[in-house]
Amino acid sequence: MAAQASSNSRLRIFISYGHDEHAELALKLKEDLLARGHEVWFDLDRIKPGVDWEQYIEEGLEWAARDGNGRVVLIMTPHSVRRPDGFCLNELARAVLKNLRVVPIMLVWCEPPLSICRIQWLDMTDCLPLKEREARYEAKFGRFVGALQNDQIDFEGYQSQLSSLLKPLSFEAEVKYNLDRFTGRAWVFTAVDQWLAGKSNSRVFWVMGGPGVGKTAISSWLCAHRPEIVALHFCRYDDVQKRDPRRAVMSIAYQLSTQLPDYEERLRRVNMDDLAGLDARTLFDMLIVQPLCANYPRPERDIVILIDALDEATAEGKNELAGLISAALDRTPGWLRLIITSRPNPEVMGPLQAYTPFVLDVSDPRNDQDISAYLARELRSIDAGVKPETIEAIARKCGGLFLYAEWMITEVRGGRLSLDRPDEFPHGLSGIYLRFFERQFPSVDEWDGSAVPALEAVAAAQEPLSLETLADIFGWSAREERKFSRSLAGLFSFDGSIRPFHRSVLDWLSDKAKQDPYFISVDEGHKRMAEYLWKGYRSGAKSNYPF
Repeated sequence: MAAQASSNSRLRIFISYGHDEHAELALKLKEDLLARGHEVWFDLDRIKPGVDWEQYIEEGLEWAARDGNGRVVLIMTPHSVRRPDGFCLNELARAVLKNLRVVPIMLVWCEPPLSICRIQWLDMTDCLPLKEREARYEAKFGRFVGALQNDQIDFEGYQSQLSSLLKPLSFEAEVKYNLDRFTGRAWVFTAVDQWLAGKSNSRVFWVMGGPGVGKTAISSWLCAHRPEIVALHFCRYDDVQKRDPRRAVMSIAYQLSTQLPDYEERLRRVNMDDLAGLDARTLFDMLIVQPLCANYPRPERDIVILIDALDEATAEGKNELAGLISAALDRTPGWLRLIITSRPNPEVMGPLQAYTPFVLDVSDPRNDQDISAYLARELRSIDAGVKPETIEAIARKCGGLFLYAEWMITEVRGGRLSLDRPDEFPHGLSGIYLRFFERQFPSVDEWDGSAVPALEAVAAAQEPLSLETLADIFGWSAREERKFSRSLAGLFSFDGSIRPFHRSVLDWLSDKAKQDPYFISVDEGHKRMAEYLWKGYRSGAKSNYPF
């Protein structure tokens, strides 16, 4: 064994494991980590009879996260990470929320949780039975300790090679954000379960709804709770990688390889020397269609790929990913199925016209009930004495949109709206946005003179602009930068880049049909961006290019 950890490298380590026949390895890890000088949270040492188990788990994760030097060791076995009721999944979800670094160990082959499938795991399947494989365990333990103490996990093996070749994308932030605020939707999940049970001949379950109805929240919940989902992709209109159909196919292929051992084995035979020059359809054929054909063994259950916000993959009036689904899905085995969410955009509805969508109708009474339940929960956390009639009055103003309900909660928490005066709450998203801009820009001249040109550039940019780039475009001083960011902080994020809190903000601003003065022209934004880039190109100054 190596020397003990110094005080600077001493870690707080939370061990997450299943209480099954393999728990002895978790105990061995605990003892060896303590011998190295690290601190270890281990439930058998902490949990007392008659005390709330979940409370102690929460306290353990809080303890690990407290000094910023914590780790979660996830020991994966079929029992520990089974979906949806494996308790280690709850521990993992909480660890992600607390931004704790996870180091996974594959002890008995199983499907790793999708939320961490991009993280390389240490293969310790050859360390069992422990008493007969001490030498093997010691060798793997040394590599494990190195992974705990280093910033990056880079275990050897084919999964590491695949990760380097396919460059899977991360969606932890999207899932985490939406699970934090989720409520209701039992009627939607009942329909999904009936589809999974084979009560429909369609291989595609397509959830369609307008902006703000909660489609991505539904996707996040399904990914966390339905074990049939073995790969996911969240399209983002403001992320060049996540809206790229090529990257979507490659990322999905990698995820499938972590969940299907036979598929991973077949990928070993695929020549992946040069993926860069291949389009999405060729990649789909090479990485998914061909490996799954030729008598591929049928899994124990149908498996599902989930693609959220498919409409946000539209570029230049065409949705290549929707076209790929329409043209190529039938060439894959019948047990491979698809869940899609999208807006009712023609670029998606055209290619997918053979499929019947499940429409999230804002006028559906079940939708209103879910919103009322969400409002009741959140508003009572602010004011326990809020009246039922106040909750219902606010719910009526939501227009069936969860996004509105979430915004209202934020405004109430911030003291900008009062529960004593629900009649002052604006109606629907348009009312929210109009009220915000009227409050922030009461002078139309100020709106036209400073905010409009900058927001037009933000709307036109192919990738989110940084505040520094925007300041460079318009020649702002530091004071003007600060003034702009402060004026829009309620609807836009300025963390590294400028992003609207929801795509519908820019949709509303660029809507030519509305009559208020808060309008921006995306065409004008393109002209301004072209002028800026051309000027930079001619001068040779490339440091501020927004790509």
